[in-house]
Amino acid sequence: MAKNDRYVVMVGNKTIYSGNQRFLAWLVWLAHRYNKAIACDNGIWIVEPSYWLRTGKEK
Repeated sequence: MAKNDRYVVMVGNKTIYSGNQRFLAWLVWLAHRYNKAIACDNGIWIVEPSYWLRTGKEK
């Protein structure tokens, strides 16, 4: 059984980082926050991805 990546950082539809290191995901998000990056936590107990870091205003 393959493990899925827990943390994903995206800008729009482009994935910049996907892996299991929360600190590294935060650093990538920090570097790309001016592009309205979104960091998702895809833990196994989460039914839908939850956004734990977000920039910009909601539409």
